[in-house]
Amino acid sequence: MSGEPIGSEGPTTQRRRLLGGALGLAAAAAVPKLALASSQYTLRLATWGSPNAPQVADFVSEFQQLVAKGSHGRINVQSFPAGSLVDERAVPSAIQSRVVDIALTLLGSWASIVPTAGALNTVFFSPTGKDFQRIIGPGTPLFGAFDADMSRHGVRLLAALYNGPVVVVSNSPMGTPAAFKGRTVRVFDRLTAQIVQTLGGAPSTIGVADVYPALQRGTVQAAIGGLEGAIGLKEYEVGKDLLATNGLFGILMTGYVMNKASLEALPPDLRKVVLDAGHEAGRKASLAMVAAYGRELGEMHQHGMTVTELEPGSAPYKAFKTALAPLARAQEAKYPPALVKQILDAQR
Repeated sequence: MSGEPIGSEGPTTQRRRLLGGALGLAAAAAVPKLALASSQYTLRLATWGSPNAPQVADFVSEFQQLVAKGSHGRINVQSFPAGSLVDERAVPSAIQSRVVDIALTLLGSWASIVPTAGALNTVFFSPTGKDFQRIIGPGTPLFGAFDADMSRHGVRLLAALYNGPVVVVSNSPMGTPAAFKGRTVRVFDRLTAQIVQTLGGAPSTIGVADVYPALQRGTVQAAIGGLEGAIGLKEYEVGKDLLATNGLFGILMTGYVMNKASLEALPPDLRKVVLDAGHEAGRKASLAMVAAYGRELGEMHQHGMTVTELEPGSAPYKAFKTALAPLARAQEAKYPPALVKQILDAQR
């Protein structure tokens, strides 16, 4: 008993009320901090091409699920598919200017500013599908070097994906280096143009939409591109031969990149969630893409095309290797020796 009359407020009661008020204010002041700790973050993820392609379908949904689970719902990943927010060519500028936070990209499109991207877009980098993760998967020295190089330009590498070797669609067999001499061949980047020139052909840089009519009319005698794209464009209707280059012409790589500032705006624990999710979703997507490449070769055969694969050790494989050796040496000389050694050593 305090000895205070009922209905009155003595000094002790006043102190308790003031203390309780102070505690209440302290609790109220703590609410914004708690809310900040559990803030919702939104990341915008842009893709282009078919939403059903493995590099989109097998990455995006897995990434969204892993991020939602790892962040306990604190990060929402908004997906903008089929070039609805950023198209393929605009990705580098869109990522660097933070128009989007994360995007699917052709890794070769960074070659002009990122030396590692350029060195990987060469004929001396040609891993097989089964070796891809071992050579440049998350946690490997080569992935780390690529990520560090991108980071200098305000970008982080979340995933490197295997799109397979390029193919050559034509109306006559192109299974030897001599078959390229004097032929006009559609190319899509600097590397494929250099390959055609080295083999004695004339590169033509027509756009994707013009490949089908160009093959149909004979404006070009052959077209170099990705296997998935050749199927999507129905090139089997205007070409009867397909050469699967098996890495001798380099490989196609896509990947997912993230604006560095967007990543660093997250709390440290959520940064790890995003990076880990990108690495894991990338592994899954790459495996799906390796499997898809084999199925797609079979699909071209079913469409009536004659499919020729350059098998390692075969006479045609050795002939192309010899013919492209001067280009490989010139490309190696273009990049820092330490980077070239790292790439070559990783493939051994």
